Order: sequence, then C-alpha cells, then structure tokens
Amino acid sequence: MAGWGDATVEILAPSPQTRAVIPEAWWSIAESVDPEERKDIALALWNSEFLALVPRFSEALRSALLDVRVAQHSWQSTPTLDYVLRAWDGEPKVWMGEDPRTFGLSEPPMFDSLPDPARTFLRQVHAGFTTLNGKSCGLMPPADMQTLADSWGQPDESDIAECWDTSTYQFPGTHRLLLITEYVGHPYLFTSPELPPGTAVTYFEPDFEVTPFGAALDEFLNKPLGY
Repeated sequence: MAGWGDATVEILAPSPQTRAVIPEAWWSIAESVDPEERKDIALALWNSEFLALVPRFSEALRSALLDVRVAQHSWQSTPTLDYVLRAWDGEPKVWMGEDPRTFGLSEPPMFDSLPDPARTFLRQVHAGFTTLNGKSCGLMPPADMQTLADSWGQPDESDIAECWDTSTYQFPGTHRLLLITEYVGHPYLFTSPELPPGTAVTYFEPDFEVTPFGAALDEFLNKPLGY
C-alpha cells in the first residue's frame, strides 16, 4: 500500500480477480515482475500521434519513467494504470491512466473541439490521464469535462469576457469553452469549437490566451515534473 494524500493505493497482484477488473491489454503489465517490461508494454499502448502532440512529456516518458503499475485507488471506482515519473528534484510523481472502457456511452459537450489524436487517446488508451486531484495536468476523464459556465458556477458572461483579448479572436462565450484540464484549480486549459482547429485556451488569472493545443497540454503535463 502507498499513500495518496489521505487515501490509499493498492498495487494489484496477479490473479484471476485482477484480470476480471482490468482491460486485457493490462494483464501482462499486472503480471510482469520487470519494471522495464512493464514500461515498454504500457507505452506501446499510446498512439504515436498523441505523443507527437506533446514532445516534452513524451521525452519524460522515455527518460524519467520509473515504473508502471496496475493500481486501485481507494477513491476511484475502477483500477488505473499508474505511471511513476521522476521529477526534476528526484521525487516520484504519479499519473493515473483510466481504463478506456470507462469513457462512457456519450461524449462530453464539444468533444470534437479536441484534436483527433487526443480523442483517440481518450477512447482507446486512457479515458483520462491525470495526477493530483484526478483532474490535473493531463486530460480529464471525459465524464468530468464541463463547459466553463458549468465548472465555474455560471459566472457573469460580461465579467469573463473582460479578460479576453478580442484583437485576435472573439470571445466564444462561457458555454462554448470546454474545460479539459487544470492545475489543482488554477490555471485552466479549455478548447472551443468556435476557435480554429488545433488551438486551445489557457487561463492564467486574469487573462485568457489562445495557443496551440499541443504546446499548451504539454506545458500542463510537465508542471508537476518541473522540466
């Protein structure tokens, strides 16, 4: 057992019971005794187009990934594939990769505003890849993705619009921005169908900025590592 804040994490031992609750693609990871083999099997699941979107984090997966384990977090309803990476100061940081079968029957609103490689990753590799509070520094589980309006408690539209630079793009509106990740509550990363394909919107209080999707997501993924 290992600590995760006040919760616990159990590394699932190889057994018929473990096989019954995880994807078949994870079986060999759960049953391998070799960390290098576990890492290789796990990374082979990732679609290359998604890795190309986030080159800095892809390099961290190659150079700083310590291990990959099948785990059950006490606050999660299903097991996850946990990726342990070494941060700049040598401390281990853990990302949880959700079972792709937990994606659900329906897509979140405006899901098409994410680039194809990210949508493929969420559908086929991990239906959520996060750390810290389960919503940060990766891609939230699709079931947790909400519009800015819903996530921020229906704020006044004009107040939010004041933080938007209209010299580049018109403000999409709080109901047309989809929250896809954060860093423990702030900053935030959004996408929107009202903006050009391949773009995203960062919010570092008090300003929004339209930026390339891959570069922005790469920045959020690397925040806990400090690289």
